[in-house]
This record gives sequence, C-alpha cells and structure tokens, in this order.
Amino acid sequence: MTATVIDGKAIGLRMREGIAEDVAKFTQRTGVRPHLAAVLVGDDPASAVYVKTKHQACERAGMLSTVHRLPATTTESELLELVGRLN
Repeated sequence: MTATVIDGKAIGLRMREGIAEDVAKFTQRTGVRPHLAAVLVGDDPASAVYVKTKHQACERAGMLSTVHRLPATTTESELLELVGRLN
C-alpha cells in the first residue's frame, strides 16, 4: 500500500477561496451579506481564541461577524433573550 501525502494547508486555502466566492455570489444575488453572530459568556481564554479565529475567517470570506461578550454572571433568561434577538 502506498501512502498519499495530503497538503492540508493547500486544501484549506482552496476551500476558503471557494467559500469567499460563494459568499460574494450570494451577496450579489440576494443583497444579503452572510453574518455570523457569536455569543461569548464569561472569560474562558480558549473560547475567546476560538471565537477570534472564526471572526477572522468570516472577514476573509467577505462575511460579517459580530461578537457579543457577556459576563459570567449572565442569567439563562438573559442569554436566551439575546439569542432570540439574534435569530
């Protein structure tokens, strides 16, 4: 059996370029720009890094991205109210 070397970076780049093209076509066709809204509750550093990378990926793809930062003391009802508004 022969191993196949896969260039993950190159594949990822092609995928991101394709997504950016799809976003541009969708926006032109509908007049609506796709938008990711992330809700970050509390101060978990790993979650903050994850959300930051998603925000950057959206920008590169031509999408809008908004991060809503809430304190760790946010109640479930407050969180659900925000999610309802975002939907």
